[in-house]
Amino acid sequence: MVNPAVSQPLVWIDCEMTGLDPDNDVIIEMDEWCTKTHGETGLTSAVIASATTAEAAAAELLAYVKKYVPEPRIALLAGNSVHADKAFLRRAPWTKVHDHLSYRILDVSTIKEAVKRWSSQSILKGVPGKKTLHQAKEDILESIEEARYYRA
Repeated sequence: MVNPAVSQPLVWIDCEMTGLDPDNDVIIEMDEWCTKTHGETGLTSAVIASATTAEAAAAELLAYVKKYVPEPRIALLAGNSVHADKAFLRRAPWTKVHDHLSYRILDVSTIKEAVKRWSSQSILKGVPGKKTLHQAKEDILESIEEARYYRA
């Protein structure tokens, strides 16, 4: 019998936001912490130079997700502290992306917290390190690597 979870793909997302309050902050615009942090990595200048609107980015993201997972509400949102990303995806113009995903999430941060509390501490010694670049693609790849570590 095939494990039903295998048929539920994971959509790995990492949003960079101005803060953690979806009612007052937005995806990708910078506040002081973000400007400093993302300025050091080059993300701030890349965002300023970009002509992509939030609406266009949301449409592109949805098209990309649908390319691999055309059926709605099947794919789980995955990442580190991904509940924060999900909160922002609930707001326009990202709602169509949010609505295409399952209500379930796979949060690597929660797995790590469970391991800290319920497993041998020696397991944590081998957790892959993070570069803390705060750039979406790199953060996603680090989250995937960390999830693979726990899965093994």
